[in-house]
Parts: sequence; C-alpha cells; structure tokens
Amino acid sequence: QESSLSVAQADNASSISIELEVENVSEVELNDVCVSRIIPAELELSATDAEIENGVLKWNIGSMNAGESRSLSVDANILVSDVKPIKAGKTSATYNSSAALSSVNFKELDAFCRGFSYMVVDEDERPDNWKCQAVFENRSSFAVDLVKLQVRMADSDDMLFDISDVEDDVLPDRSWESEIKVVEATEQPVFTNELSYTVLPRVTHSTVGNIDLEEQVFQVLEASVDKNYDAEVLRSYREQIVGATMTIANSGSSDINLMRITDDIPGLFNAPDLEALRIHMNGKLLSADQYRAELKEGVSLEDFRRSPDGAGHTLTLTIGTKGPLGLKPGKAIEITYSLTAPDPSPDNTDVAAPAKVEFSAERFGPVCNRPSATDPSIRVTHRRKKFKAGKSVMAAGGSGRFEILIMFENRSDTALKDLLIHDVVPSSFEMMDCTVRGAGRKERSDVEMTSSDTDTGLSVQWHVPVIGKDERLEVSYEIKGDGKFDAAEMQKFHGATFGDEVEDEPGLAAVAGEDSGDDSTMDPADLMKLKKAELVALAESAGLDTSGTKKDIVERLCATSEGDDTDDVADTAADSDDQSDVEPEADSGADADASEDVVEDVAGESSEGGETEADDNSDTRDCPACGTSNSASAGTCITCGFAF
Repeated sequence: QESSLSVAQADNASSISIELEVENVSEVELNDVCVSRIIPAELELSATDAEIENGVLKWNIGSMNAGESRSLSVDANILVSDVKPIKAGKTSATYNSSAALSSVNFKELDAFCRGFSYMVVDEDERPDNWKCQAVFENRSSFAVDLVKLQVRMADSDDMLFDISDVEDDVLPDRSWESEIKVVEATEQPVFTNELSYTVLPRVTHSTVGNIDLEEQVFQVLEASVDKNYDAEVLRSYREQIVGATMTIANSGSSDINLMRITDDIPGLFNAPDLEALRIHMNGKLLSADQYRAELKEGVSLEDFRRSPDGAGHTLTLTIGTKGPLGLKPGKAIEITYSLTAPDPSPDNTDVAAPAKVEFSAERFGPVCNRPSATDPSIRVTHRRKKFKAGKSVMAAGGSGRFEILIMFENRSDTALKDLLIHDVVPSSFEMMDCTVRGAGRKERSDVEMTSSDTDTGLSVQWHVPVIGKDERLEVSYEIKGDGKFDAAEMQKFHGATFGDEVEDEPGLAAVAGEDSGDDSTMDPADLMKLKKAELVALAESAGLDTSGTKKDIVERLCATSEGDDTDDVADTAADSDDQSDVEPEADSGADADASEDVVEDVAGESSEGGETEADDNSDTRDCPACGTSNSASAGTCITCGFAF
C-alpha cells in the first residue's frame, strides 16, 4: 500500500502509522546505529521497541551488516484541529564503523617518527633523596614499539633503568612512563640515556556518520459543501422548473484529486437530464471525460423528509476519473443542473434534498466525508382564488335619491393585486358622496376612482392596488336624478377584475413556460470544451445541421442563440403594440387584460343585501332572487327571469 501525507480535519483524533526504513547501503558493518524522530505536538504515540524522552522518539538499532535493512514503525493518534499544514517531525540517524565507507585503502606507506624521552625528578620528603621516573613521548602519527631505554647517572656505569621491548605499543600523541626509583645524592642528579624504538607503520580505518532527513509535512484535507435550490416554494399542480447548484470549496491545505458525490433528488421532481449537467472548476467548464454521472431509483440520504409524490432518485457523481483533479486550496467546483416538478401535490409540506461529498488527495490516502452545510428544502403551496361580490340599491331620503352599495370580499388564500370594480350610473342620474371602506370598515385612501361617459351613462371604475386576504371592501355612493328608474338595470352588478396574487412566499419557483428574464447566450469558449458528440446532440435538439467541424457546430449554436434573443425582443414589442390597442368596454365592465380574473354580473336584490358568493373556477351561478342554479353565461334566471 502506498504511503500518504494527507490527513483529514476532525473533532476527534484519528489513527495513523508512521513507518521508517533503515538500510545499510555500504559494504561494511555499521555500529551503534541510532534513529531518532521529533514528535509533533499534534501526535500522541506509544512504542514498545523505542524510547521516548523529551518529545523525541529513539530507536537504538545497534549493528547492521552490509545490505541489511530494518523497518521501524509506530502507531499514533493525530488530532487535526486546523487546516494549516502539520510538520511530521524531523528524523535523524547516527552510526560509526571501523572501516571507511568509501572502501579507500593504502597502497604504500612511508613512516617517520619523532620520539622524545626525559626524566622526571622530584625531591623526596627526606633530604638528599630524589624520586626519578623515565618518560617516553611518541610525537609521530604512527604507533611506536619501544625497544630499548637505558638511563645512567652521569659519571657512573650503574644502570638506573634498563628497559627493553615494552609490551604495549605507544600510540600517536601518547606517552610511556617507567616505574619510580629513589636515588640518594647530595645534589640534583644528572642522567644520560640511550633510546631505541621502532616505528610501526599501521593504518586504522574508522567512520562516524550523521544523517538528517528532510522533514515531511502533513497536508490537511478539508472542504465546504453548499447545495442550494433557486426556489423554496412550488405552486401545487403546476409544472415548474428549479435550478440546483452545488459548490464544493477546498478550504484545507491539501489538493483534492478525487471526489465522490451523493445527491438526493426528491420524488416530486423528474430525473434530471444528465446531458445538461455542467461542472465548472475555477470558472472553467470541466471536460466530460473527467467525471461520471449516474442515476438510480430512490433517495439514499434522507430518511424522514421525503416527498409523497414518488421515490425520487440518487445522483452519483465521480469527479477525477481521467486523472488527478488538482483542486487547489482556496479554489472551488460548481455543479449545476435543472429539475422539473411536473405536478407537485400539496402534501409536499417539507421535503429535504441532502447531499454529501467524499474526497481525497491520494489514491490510498484518507477519505474525508462532508455533508452539505444546510440541506435545501422545498415545499408546495396550495392556493386558490375565492371571493364574494354583490351590489345593492336602496332608496334614500327624498325623491329620486338612491344609495348604491357594492361589496367585494377576498376569500382567497392570499392578497390580490389590482382589483378593479366596475359600475354604471344611469345617464339621468348624478353621482354623489362616494366612500370606499376596507378592513375594519376603515376608509381606504389609496383607492383611485375614474369615470367616463358612455351611451348608457357614466362608467365608473375603482382601482384598489391590493385587497388583503379575508378583507371585505365596500363601495358606497348616492345618486340623484329625475329620470326614469330602471330597477333591474340598477341592480345589475357590472363585475370586478383582479390581477395576480401577492407573492408573500419567498423563493417561489418559476412556472414552466414563463419568461425567466434570462437573456444570456451560449458561450463559444464553453461549447468548444464539449465533446463533438455532445455538440452534435445539442445541434440536433435545436434542429441544426450537424455536419462539419466542432467550430462549425459551435458557430451555428451561437448564431441560433443570438437569433432567439432577437426574436424574443421583437415578439415582446409586437405584444406591447397589440395590447395598447385594446380598450375596455365600459358597459360590460370587463378589463382589457385577458390574463386577469373577471367577476361579472353577480347581483342580488336590495332587500337581501345583494350578496352572492362565487369561486373563480365556477361553471354556474345562483340566482340571488330565487336561488336557482344557472349557467355562468346565462343572462336571465331560467326560473324567475331575474336579469343578471
């Protein structure tokens, strides 16, 4: 198994094994071999075949024959609490040998010796007694065999010292000393000596060595994983598209060379199109042969917050299949793909989509496992538009005076924008004292009233910017006139229109088919990084010619993208021109915007308050006079003849 120099950051210590290989690569025996290694503060270890002293681990190996090797290992725990590189500890070795490691030898030797002898004379405690000792010093570079040393007192033939063939050789820069003899003399004695010695031209070989290894460094594996959806809320039973983005940033000190990603796709989504998946590293599109994407049925990570709409899928990505990925510290990978929710049900109240990433630096190195920082969640909102609307005409004090009361109550699941209430004042009457009240019967000052003359009378509109959820709006005004009073015509409710719901849900997804406002075009540089087979698939889906080189296909794709953008602008301008020519019909009260919901001709008798309840999707409407159910398009009641 290959060794590794990467470690994973963790709250708890992880176990590692430190291995050293010691080999005698010389041709002679080595003695007193000792290997030592400094223990970093991040390591905690114990060893049975080594000594630990003052933070140093030491192996006393002893002798090693030529070519012999030893393996030294120790198990340790390492606590990695930071992403900074960790020094592994300096390793050194010492040894000696009685031979030269280089096998150097001597071919010829010339020996010269410098010998020196002298007498050591010390006066004894008793007068006229002298302690005498002969000394020989070898001042040469070679050992000397002391053959003869004779010492006499001057003017005497008696031998004080007669030494021959000393047993031990006198080594270089060493000395030989005789025994001490006492000489009686009234004066300090004077000696003569005769010295003979033989040079021993012997050469000794020895080696003392020290090796310091370059200190290695543990690089720390760490990364942050962030997965997000561009929407958090879906509308029920409407096809919608959600964009998914996963960002993996290398926050450690080690390169990341291989990733394995597990990504849950909740069951309310279809399986994603793997051909449309894109991976960018350092802002550049990653080649398709550098990763492998696979899908399997069912989610793998989430156990509880699952979608009731289906089993979902698991997206598995392996990045770094062709070679080492080389994601440097501080750099990031971004994975993007789109998800389609074809028909999300309201039962998806809280659905999670977790992901996890396993990454490593070396083939046999440690694997770091990190989940996404927060699991993106999605829910489905179920909202419908409901309302009450009606009109009542009541006689007021005095001849020809009537009070008109128009009511609109928003029973929808949310507030509604741009409410328009329509009414017509007969041409023979004058409109007086109009008041609009909203929630809590408080007067609404933000309501704008407009009017215009028509053949049937004065067409009046009240524009309410927003009507709140469960808010009841009442428009009351008086009319006065001397003309003929047509009760059926006056009771007629001329309708109301309203626009979109007020989006009080943050992160609401876009409905499929709606304009997203994205005017981006295809990037030729990114397209050129794709394989030709992928470009051909894109061209075929766009109905383009797939012949020619990669560059030819890219040019066609880019030209088509730019042409589509131009067409969109032209279509928008044309739509704007068409809409500007549409005028609302004053007598019907219908709004010019066909996309708005319309409430028309819902009326009631003045004696009963004229209040009628309706849903925006109803195909029938009840007669306010007799209660008979009529077709939504009926002009009069089929039972009593009441004019709607």
